[in-house]
Amino acid sequence: MYFSEFCKRLEMYFHPDLVADIHKEMPPSDFLVWGWDVGDFSGDDNNDVAFSIRRSGQKDKIIDVYLFVDIDGFLTKVGEFQVNYFELPLEVGVAIRHNLCYVTQKFKQFNWDIKSYKFINNVLVSYDIYSTRRIGKITQETCKNFYDLRNTKRYLNTAKNTTEFWADYLVIPSYSRGRLVYSGFSDEASVNYIEYVPEGAYWLTGASDLSYSVNSVYDDQYLYFSITVQDDYVVTPFCDTCVSEGIEIWLDVHDYKDASERLATISNNVPLFNNQAKEGIYKFTIRAGDFITRQPTVIMSSSTELTPIQKVASRGINVICDLNEKGYFCILKIPFTALGRTNVPITNNEIVEWGCTVKVIDYDNEFRPEERTVMTTSIFQEDNPSTYGSLLFIPDEKWYGDIYNVLQAKLVNDLKEFGF
Repeated sequence: MYFSEFCKRLEMYFHPDLVADIHKEMPPSDFLVWGWDVGDFSGDDNNDVAFSIRRSGQKDKIIDVYLFVDIDGFLTKVGEFQVNYFELPLEVGVAIRHNLCYVTQKFKQFNWDIKSYKFINNVLVSYDIYSTRRIGKITQETCKNFYDLRNTKRYLNTAKNTTEFWADYLVIPSYSRGRLVYSGFSDEASVNYIEYVPEGAYWLTGASDLSYSVNSVYDDQYLYFSITVQDDYVVTPFCDTCVSEGIEIWLDVHDYKDASERLATISNNVPLFNNQAKEGIYKFTIRAGDFITRQPTVIMSSSTELTPIQKVASRGINVICDLNEKGYFCILKIPFTALGRTNVPITNNEIVEWGCTVKVIDYDNEFRPEERTVMTTSIFQEDNPSTYGSLLFIPDEKWYGDIYNVLQAKLVNDLKEFGF
C-alpha cells in the first residue's frame, strides 16, 4: 500500500501528531508499505508500531523494517533494519505479540528465521531468534534466547514426523574479567525450571526452596564461576562424610564454533550426534562446608588421566563459599593449565563454545539424605556431552546478542557540539 493509505490506517490507533512523527523519519524517495502491525513491545501498555517498506527502483532484494515506540507522547524510531528476502517482499513479515516484535525472514525453501525484539530502558534488545534449516531429510529447529539465555535445539525427521534429537539448556556467557556489560546484554544465567530438575521434584516447594544463578568471567590464566543459590534452609555438615549443600560443574573443553557443532556434526547431509563421552570431560565437585570452621572443598576429576602439568596446576584451583541473606554463594577459580590449556581458548577474535552444566544439590533435612533435590542448567546426562549446557568465551570486541540504544545518536551529536 502507499504510505498515505498506511497513515490513514494508523490514525485508528494513534493521534495524527504521532503519525506525523513517523513521516519525519521516512526516506524522501518513493516506497510502498508491505507489512505492518500495531501492539506493545515496550511493556508500557501503549501502542507501538512496526512496518516494512520496499523502496521504488530498488534492484536488490531488500526490505527496510522500521520499529517505532511511544516515548513520552512521541513515536520515536528505535530500530531500522535492512532484511533480504528470497523471492517475494512478503516473505519479510512483522508482527507484535506477547510484548515482543517479531521479524520473519526466508532464506530459501524450508530455511526461515524469526527474530524478536523488546524495548527495555531506552534500549532495543534482540530478545530471541527461532530458525529452521533443512539438512537432507532432517529439519533442524533452533531457538536462542539472548535475554533469558535458554536455548533449545531439535532435529526432526520430517518424513516420519519424529524427533531424532532434542536439547534444552542454558547459555553462560563468559566475558573478560573487569569488562563492563551494558544494560540489555545478559551475562547471568538464572535457573528455576522444573524441566531442569532430574531428581527430587517432589520435595521442591518453589524458588525460595531452590533456585540459583550462574555467572562466569575469565582472564588470560584463569576461568571463574560465581554461583548464587537461593535456599530457605541451608544444611551444613557435622562431619566430613555428612550430607551438605553441594555443587558440581561439568565441562567439555573441546573448542566448538557453535552449538550445532557441539551437539552434532553433519556428514553427507546426515547429523551425527555427539552423544558419547570422550576425553576432555572434567568434573568439579564442591562441598560448601559449614561456613564457620569446615572450609569448602573442591575435587577435580577427568575422563582421562591428568598430565603432570595438569596435576601441578590443579593445586591452584580455589573455592570460596559463604552465606547470604537468601542462601549461599560459591566462587570457583580454575587455572586453564589444569584443563590442558596454556591460556584462555579464544583465537582469531572468535567466540568459542565449551559444553558446561552446573548442578546444584539441595538437602532440606540433614537426617533424611534421601530427601534431596537436584537442579541443573540443562536436561542433563553425565555421560552424554550433547546434553551439556553451553559456556561461551566472548572476546572483548564482541557480545552475546545485540542491542540498539535509542539515545546513542543524540549523545554523539551532543558530544560533537561540545567539540569532542
